[in-house]
Amino acid sequence: MENILINLKKDIQKFAETISQIIQMDVEIMDKNFIRVGGTGRLKNKVGQSMTEESHIYKKVLETGKEYVILNPKEDIHCSRCPSIQNCKEKLEVSTPIFLNNEVAGVIGLICFNNQQKLNFIDKQEKYLNFLKQISGFISSQAYLFLENSYAESKKEFLKVILNKIEEGILIYDNNHLLTHMNEVSIKLFNTKILQENLFIQPLNDNFLGKNAYSIIYNDKKLDVFGEIFTFSPFEKVLIFKEKKAIHNSILHVTNSTTGTLVKDFIFYSDSMKKLFERINKISKNPSTVLITGESGTGKEIIARTIHMNSNRVNQPFIAINCGAIPEALLESEFFGYVKGSFTGADPRGKIGKFELANGGTLFLDEIGDMPLYMQIKLLRVLQERKIIRIGSNQLIDVDVRIIAATNQNLEHLVEMGEFRKDLYYRLNVVPIEVPPLRKRTGDIFIFAEHFAEKYATLFKKNFTNISSEVLSIFEKYNWPGNVRELENTIEYMINLMGDNGILSYNHLPQKLLTTNSAKIPQERTLKSMEIEMISNLLIKYGDSTESKKQIAKILGIGIATLYRKIEQYNLKH
Repeated sequence: MENILINLKKDIQKFAETISQIIQMDVEIMDKNFIRVGGTGRLKNKVGQSMTEESHIYKKVLETGKEYVILNPKEDIHCSRCPSIQNCKEKLEVSTPIFLNNEVAGVIGLICFNNQQKLNFIDKQEKYLNFLKQISGFISSQAYLFLENSYAESKKEFLKVILNKIEEGILIYDNNHLLTHMNEVSIKLFNTKILQENLFIQPLNDNFLGKNAYSIIYNDKKLDVFGEIFTFSPFEKVLIFKEKKAIHNSILHVTNSTTGTLVKDFIFYSDSMKKLFERINKISKNPSTVLITGESGTGKEIIARTIHMNSNRVNQPFIAINCGAIPEALLESEFFGYVKGSFTGADPRGKIGKFELANGGTLFLDEIGDMPLYMQIKLLRVLQERKIIRIGSNQLIDVDVRIIAATNQNLEHLVEMGEFRKDLYYRLNVVPIEVPPLRKRTGDIFIFAEHFAEKYATLFKKNFTNISSEVLSIFEKYNWPGNVRELENTIEYMINLMGDNGILSYNHLPQKLLTTNSAKIPQERTLKSMEIEMISNLLIKYGDSTESKKQIAKILGIGIATLYRKIEQYNLKH
């Protein structure tokens, strides 16, 4: 409020000139800081200057909010203490307050320097004073509007700052779906700052995102998002959203908070895997031995790598060895190494074993249940003494290795059968972690499927759009005996068969999923439903311009007229 009149100085100067023309007197308008913001005649050159030393009556107006008419400046009682009284050349002075929100924001001053002007004013005094009050009211209205606009603009700028700090995308649009505001996240996602164009928001049937899933089409770009729509005003709505890919990225990967190291392919969305990950976070920093159990293909090595990447050994080696894939005759040399000349056929330079390679880091023993009994004894000794001896040597070598073992077998049953040492089992089973099979965490299937689809589409240089809801439904019902590994192989197979539309559909499924009881051909599946799904997806992807429809017709292998007829027939217009 301090500088409002200065901000209106162009308008105030016009008001001053209007008053002067009508009343035929010099006019000056001062703000509450004693700055002359408007003036006419001999006072015009002083606009912008301070009036602190020559505003005796104006000070009273600011204090009292009253109007003063001084007919005889040197003789009037209000002038008795004016420091300029001896040099005063004024014949008449009128001071009218300017109000803003019940406070005096400034003063309109009329000054007469000759008797003719004075007589003219006295003759029309009542009329002129009412006119001054009207002008004062006009200035007050202008100041109030400026204040309101400034406040609204300030709120708008403040809102923009807040919206741009939010990590979600924000779109504000009117009842005609014209976009009126987008925050910086949205600007980056849609690669445009252009407003006032049509925004298309369509509900999306997405098993992963759920009921708050939408497809947004703007600036010829389509995004699948998870978000909520709020009513912002009677005329505007707000969509706050996260891009589907961004949600995937936040779930798909586990990042070490200290080192920022990324563990790829540790994917989870289900509650059971969330609990497992919480457990991993708790045990990773400690050196305790971990035994990971679970069916083949559940991702036990990825769990082991995640433990290592979140441990204090993250900058040291992670060495993996499959105990069931190495011939028994070579197991001992693989584990402990040998010195040169140890046996016929050995490397003449000798060899460093896996324990030494993993020194300071982590040794992952996969398929530990397949390890022969004689090696189990040697492994137990290393776990107890933390020392190894290379083949052909008598020298003990200290090793600092964290052991993480994994198996898809029931070690307790192997112990009962005499095929696995009981003492070794207890040495390994310090921190047990059981990875649930994929069929018991169906919530992870959708996110795994899309992750692998994007992975292989990139690898094969194909354009992946989405997985049809029909395929996802079959995935959910299938038993997945090969777990995540089988799902990955399935997606790789389907990406090989995928067409230019980028959609993984029922026709791309491998035969084993089609012949399973859980994946019967849906009886309601018709040519019509397949056409509707494919044309709809392509319209969403490419848009509905004439050029887009030509491209879609080419992809489908039909004429443009046929495409138009089917769009009309299936009511697929936007």
